[in-house]
Amino acid sequence: MHQQHHPSAYNNRGLVNQHEEDTIEASLEEENGDHEARRIKDSPRTITGAEDPYFTEGIKNPGWLSTAALLLTTFSIFGITFCWGVFQPHYLNHVYPGQTDVFRIAFIGTSAQAITTLLGLPLTWVIRWIGYKGTMMIGMVLLPLGLILASFATQLWQTALTHGVLVGIGAAFCFSSSFMLPSQWFIRRRATVNGIGNAGACVGALCLSPLAQHLIETVGYRNALRVLGCIVFALLSLAALISRARYPPSHSSTTSTTPTTLMEKKRCRVSLFRSSPFVSAPFAFALVFSLLTPFGYVAPFYLMPTYVMQVVGSSASMGAAFVSVGMATGIVSRLGFGFIGDRIGPINALFLATLISAILIMALWPFSHSLPVCGIFSAAIGLSAGTYFGLIPSVLARIAGMERLYVSGAVAWMFISIGSLLGTPCVGKMQKDLGWPYAIQFAGAVELVAALCMLAIRLLLDRRFWSKI
Repeated sequence: MHQQHHPSAYNNRGLVNQHEEDTIEASLEEENGDHEARRIKDSPRTITGAEDPYFTEGIKNPGWLSTAALLLTTFSIFGITFCWGVFQPHYLNHVYPGQTDVFRIAFIGTSAQAITTLLGLPLTWVIRWIGYKGTMMIGMVLLPLGLILASFATQLWQTALTHGVLVGIGAAFCFSSSFMLPSQWFIRRRATVNGIGNAGACVGALCLSPLAQHLIETVGYRNALRVLGCIVFALLSLAALISRARYPPSHSSTTSTTPTTLMEKKRCRVSLFRSSPFVSAPFAFALVFSLLTPFGYVAPFYLMPTYVMQVVGSSASMGAAFVSVGMATGIVSRLGFGFIGDRIGPINALFLATLISAILIMALWPFSHSLPVCGIFSAAIGLSAGTYFGLIPSVLARIAGMERLYVSGAVAWMFISIGSLLGTPCVGKMQKDLGWPYAIQFAGAVELVAALCMLAIRLLLDRRFWSKI
């Protein structure tokens, strides 16, 4: 007698075993016909945790709504955080002249960016308590509220609490409740939909930063903050409305048998610990990768205006234009490498993109002594370096499984936030003490180590050369 299949037993690498795959295939042959069975059989053998194939990955899949919600969310929160580069000089020169300096006021902007990702792990308990949509609704109120309250600030500490801390907390609530939802709905197109959703970060930076500058010049910075707050509230409200979670947040792990004695409970805990992907070598390499890869992505973009002024001999505005070029190609990168990741495997694609980034930094950036070469480098590094954000959910799904995808993603984002905070200061300090050649080669070398970490993950999971993983 045929029974409904519920995947439950998986190996410690997060890969579906052959018995489970055969069961899924047999079930689909009986219920949906041979065509659907062949579709699942040919799909990546990475059905993990509580994941099972949705009946379609076409336009009728509700996951496209979650993808659109992630696009709106990343557009809003990262667009606003990148807007800090517009507000910072205005605060420094016109709002709080003589009260602070560039170094100290920069912490307001970086605090918002850091809080956005650092709160991911603590927010797992909030999501388990009130769900994904409830968490997002809190964020859609807090983030715009921070901007609007900042418009009434009259002292620097008030701006720090509102434009920095409160905006960061609101962004964390929104991002943490949406960034893994598309992965729940897709298998074959998982990297593509994550690339589409995370492309909103680059689009938001390209759209909201010029808008903020225009509003400051026309209606003043206070009204600019209010207008941006209203825009973000509308976008995040729509994102919360259309987001869909396929799997509700789990409150606890369930097993078929419940241990009763103290010895059985101890053995159960030891067994779960040993089989957990969080203590596996692939996950450890993924965390090291997350820590190191910002050196090759954040540092070139943040230091490009300074490099253009000091080495090329042009203006800071030209350097900012090159950053915009990199952001624009970053949109293409997220979409293109998402598609490539679904064809050759997300781990293969992320290794390839990271290796290309390291080569570009070490081989092309040192020779960018003219504006045309600088523009080529900015466009090229945008095409390769921004792939992390779109591909890492798919990589973690392969390593940790769907049941642990949110927690593993939150931990990985904590590591990338630490790397983002350390990357630019470290490279900048080396540039100040030793010069640009040493700083550039250091950033490239760190990015190369990150690529080797991804290669190690790939070899640990599958040593076959042509394997799609």
